[in-house]
Amino acid sequence: MISSKITKKDFDFPRKKRSFLSLGCWLFQKVKFFYIVYFLLIFLTCYFWALIPFNVRTNFNQKNPNYGYFNWIFWQQNLNPKTSSQWYLQLVSILLLCFFLGVFLLEIGSLFLKNYCINLSKNWLRKLVIYRCSQSSPEVVGLHWEKINQVVFYDVSRLSFHFINFPSEIFRNLTEISFSIYFLFFFLSSQSLEKGLKTFVLWFNLIVILGFLFYILFTSTLQKEKNEKKKQQSQMERQQIQSTISSLTLPDADGKQKKNRITKTFQLLDHNLSKNNSYFFQKIIFNLPIMIIPGLSVIFYFLYYRFKAVDFSDAFLVYLLSLSIQNVFWKFRAILQLVPDYYKIRLHYQELEELSNKLKQKILR
Repeated sequence: MISSKITKKDFDFPRKKRSFLSLGCWLFQKVKFFYIVYFLLIFLTCYFWALIPFNVRTNFNQKNPNYGYFNWIFWQQNLNPKTSSQWYLQLVSILLLCFFLGVFLLEIGSLFLKNYCINLSKNWLRKLVIYRCSQSSPEVVGLHWEKINQVVFYDVSRLSFHFINFPSEIFRNLTEISFSIYFLFFFLSSQSLEKGLKTFVLWFNLIVILGFLFYILFTSTLQKEKNEKKKQQSQMERQQIQSTISSLTLPDADGKQKKNRITKTFQLLDHNLSKNNSYFFQKIIFNLPIMIIPGLSVIFYFLYYRFKAVDFSDAFLVYLLSLSIQNVFWKFRAILQLVPDYYKIRLHYQELEELSNKLKQKILR
């Protein structure tokens, strides 16, 4: 329960820890109940969401030994396809319930808790700043008024969002990877495809994806250099524009000089525009592997169906297997894309710590 009373105990940080970890532990204690429930809902949402495509795949091909069963991971429900003519209706009904009850409603609940945890953490961080200000003198508060406003209305909001979003998104992606790997190996262990073919599909996708990853790593240095040049170009362009606009505010002693300055600025803008076109084209080239990987399953599916498949269902199983392998890759990529959020947490925390240290230093004098 949130209390509006000011108590020193509410703002005591854990001792014998680094300041960054102590703030994280303090904030977690304030939101831990709702945060843990939020993580539980994420897990359940991922669980039910993973059941739907997996059970559709296992019941697509009659050669699959799990045909006619609904796999709940912990146990298998026999739908009795040999004795019940309506078993497909039962399968679709379970899938529908998995979506509406296990995904749709749980996702609504998790989104509500996520927003609540973000606002709750923002509420406590603002209380922390206000409390620290209350322990300082009015002169110090007035001296750092702009900094206090920046921290309270900007840094606290961004820190609260990333504090909640960063761990939860990592947990969500790791959970989805775990279910994907489980179902992938479950699928590989079945007898619906030849062992040699399953091995070939597995290694084909892994080798190609690893090859693309090496390509990305190989071009990352070059891409970094291009980004640095782009940054320098933008900085020079900005300085030129500022200089030109500033000159327009001065008394015009020579109209020809003003015209020449504007002409040079326009030429610089046009020159940078042509450079930007080549820069963005190179950026597209660097990201080609990311664009091609989603089509690997389709390419392999076409080649197998054209030259090897006995019937359509066998080829479709090969396509699904390739798709499952690539889904694991995409989840790992999603985790790597969250790395900048960690630095954003540190950045906004440093602003909060800087303000706190300034207030403390004044208090000690």
